[in-house]
Amino acid sequence: MQDRGEKVETRLARIFLSLATVLLAGACASTSLVNQWKSPDFSGPPLRKVLVVGVSTQPSLRRVFEDEFAASLRTAGVQAVQSYTVITQDGQADQAVLEKAVRGLEADAVLVTRLVRREQQTWATPGYYRAPAMGFYGWYSAAWIGYYEPPNVYTYDVVTVDTSLYSPPRSKLLWSGITETFAPTDVKKSTAEYAKVIIGALRQDGFLGVAAE
Repeated sequence: MQDRGEKVETRLARIFLSLATVLLAGACASTSLVNQWKSPDFSGPPLRKVLVVGVSTQPSLRRVFEDEFAASLRTAGVQAVQSYTVITQDGQADQAVLEKAVRGLEADAVLVTRLVRREQQTWATPGYYRAPAMGFYGWYSAAWIGYYEPPNVYTYDVVTVDTSLYSPPRSKLLWSGITETFAPTDVKKSTAEYAKVIIGALRQDGFLGVAAE
């Protein structure tokens, strides 16, 4: 019976470890780049000035996203401009308005980010039963501490985002990437982590130079 009890204890430890991992991930959103593409025609030089465009029907989300991403780009040594500072209207802007803003800034590229989908996923821990020790007292003590634990079900959001980098004036696609963010709860913090992932990929592909120390 001791071996059986040890196996149960090991199983419980694994369950609790998995649960702790889920809770930790839920407490701090994590972003991963799941797909990316780079134009074979791009050979440099690194970008100097980028217009950051966040596509959202909610003006406040657009502003928070553009502020955080532009700040991260500046830290990376790029002159970044939030689109809401030159395109003040909310919602979709006309093509002529967007092109005028890009020309006025003399931007090397336009980075456009849009939400693809937000879906809820489920993670569950199985129920378990711990066999009591042999003998009368073992069965008696087991009744007090309860040995069946029902399954626990946890739900969390996964946000999929598409990011595209265009070169004006012909709107040529230079780079695109798809990211997934696990359990985002705070737009500002999630954007900072998302920007770190995207900027890292852009630097690796030669679109960004090395940031000044």
